[in-house]
Amino acid sequence: MAELSLTCPVATVPTGGGGSAIVDITKRVLVRTGGCVERDTIIDIITPGAGWVTTGDEVTFANATEFNEQIMVFENGVLMFTGENAATDNDVYFVAASGQIAFETALDENDVIQIWKFGATTSG
Repeated sequence: MAELSLTCPVATVPTGGGGSAIVDITKRVLVRTGGCVERDTIIDIITPGAGWVTTGDEVTFANATEFNEQIMVFENGVLMFTGENAATDNDVYFVAASGQIAFETALDENDVIQIWKFGATTSG
């Protein structure tokens, strides 16, 4: 199996007050190794169980709003459109604050899921 490596430097973004905002990004990567996953199946991104290989940080979100505003989900490198729940009919949607999400489409063996959480701390 190929090794998966993901590196992202800390980004500095200028702000109007003369300081800068340090953007903190936490990343979680899941690789499906145990066959297909049917659409709308709940996936716990912290402890997904058998058939998954994980790496990276624990990514958490408190509610659907935080999921939509601070989380980016990629499937095989393609940015997915996030939603608050299954009724929003988006690519991937929030299920529970414990780190549970689901996809509107089935996942295949060897699919790579990346979950990035963006947070900002202002300095200067």
